[in-house]
Parts: sequence; structure tokens; C-alpha cells
Amino acid sequence: MIQENESFKALGMMPWARESVERAERVLIESVIDSGFTWEQLGAAYGERSKQAMQQHYKRRGGERSWRSGVGPPDVAAVRDAIVRLVLNFRATDEALTRTLRDASWNSGDPEAEAYLRRNVPEQMQDALAGLRDHVDNRMEPGEQEKIVEWLEQQRAAIDELIEHVRRS
Repeated sequence: MIQENESFKALGMMPWARESVERAERVLIESVIDSGFTWEQLGAAYGERSKQAMQQHYKRRGGERSWRSGVGPPDVAAVRDAIVRLVLNFRATDEALTRTLRDASWNSGDPEAEAYLRRNVPEQMQDALAGLRDHVDNRMEPGEQEKIVEWLEQQRAAIDELIEHVRRS
């Protein structure tokens, strides 16, 4: 029996990532058209594509809507959801591909250095803080602010204790 390797697992994620990109693109096209832009304007933004070419592009992405009845307000929640899913899918795919590169026999990088970077706690904390900032800036729900502030205050106290511990070491 052939055992799955990281490359095989990462390859299995490609359809998932592709669908996520296509869904995000479809939702963004719908939002742009809902906002009152024309297919011609959208085609110009895509590199001088015609109205028909853009409509076909939209249909190939799974688009089924028609705007003959007029323009409505863009669905902001759908756009946000599509972008969040896209980012999460990219993160998961990136992690799988990173494991593939680390484990691949053809990887010319230094495996010990790669492993150290993955264990580097300050770098992990910076990534976590960047993720939290992104959450606060883009995905924070109403009423969630107080929970985040409370959690950050707890973390500040823990970090202050850790600073004192490091100074004593």
C-alpha cells in the first residue's frame, strides 16, 4: 500500500483552494455589478475584455444571477464571508505547501533552520498578534470589543510576569 505524503495531501487541497478563489471572484463580480458598474467597466478592469467575455467569465465561475431587473445594494456580508473563506483557505493551503517543501527530498533549504523558525516563539506571537489585528480591523462582531479588551488585559499581565521572569533568569 502506498502511503500518502505531504505533497499528495497538498495536491488534494488544490480543488478546495480553487473553488474558494472562484467563489470569492464570483461574489466580488456580483457586488461590483450590484453597485451599478457595467459589464463593460468590469471588462476594462480585467484587461480590456468585452461585455460578453466578462459575462462568460462570470458564468464559468458558477455565476447564475441576472441583472435585467435592475441593480440592488451589494451584499456586504456575502463579500466579507467570501474573502474570509478565501484567506482561511489560503492559510491552510500555505501550511500544507510549507510542510510539503519541508519534507520534500528535493528541498535545498536547511531543515534544522526551517524547524527552528517554526519553533521560534516570538515569531509565532507576532503572527498571532497580526491575526488578532486583522480580526479587529476586518471581522470583529458588534459587542465583541469588550471581550477582546479583557483578554488582552489578561495577556498583558501574563507578559509582564514573563518579562520579570526573563530579567531574573
